[in-house]
Amino acid sequence: MHSTFATARADRRSRRGRRAGVVLGSLAVASTMAVLAAPTAAAAPPVTTAPDQGTTSPAKPKPKPSPGKFLAANPPGRYIVVLGARMETLGNPPKILAQRLDRAASLARANPFNRIIVTGGNSWWLPVPEAMFMHAQLAQRGVTPLKVIEEPTAMSTVENAQRTVAMLKGLNASGAVIVTNDFHMKRALDNFRDEAKRQNTRLTFVPSYA
Repeated sequence: MHSTFATARADRRSRRGRRAGVVLGSLAVASTMAVLAAPTAAAAPPVTTAPDQGTTSPAKPKPKPSPGKFLAANPPGRYIVVLGARMETLGNPPKILAQRLDRAASLARANPFNRIIVTGGNSWWLPVPEAMFMHAQLAQRGVTPLKVIEEPTAMSTVENAQRTVAMLKGLNASGAVIVTNDFHMKRALDNFRDEAKRQNTRLTFVPSYA
């Protein structure tokens, strides 16, 4: 009887040992498979951003020169051109022309080596052209009379451009500052630039607003 009980206990211990071994073996296999299945961590390469070769930044507009700097860059070759306006009945300059003359005189004082062209023909019934009045008015504003050249025949902005461009071409000028009022400037510059092309001469025109 005692032998039978001992044998049974031994069988139970053997079965428990086999079950523990199976469990441990299963855990070992699962652990090994997990290690094998895990991806190998690799150092990520540094992210670099290549410069965009297909695009270029928009070009910045070239700054326009100020009238004073433009004149100072070439005093013998660059002129101040003052556009005339119809005189009042008693020979007084209208307000817009007085503004142009004030501006031209200011430029002339700041740039004493540049000459001035005043352009304008006969005005109303007066026997003398606008250019002559403008010449005298500039002298009253302190401009040396010998610096002023008269263009006394133009009767419109188109003719101002035609006559003055021809004068500038004959003087071997490289450009001029156009003095007029803001409402008149675009048309004046267009006329002068078109006329320079028509006369096949290279001239640069810069605005100066009265």
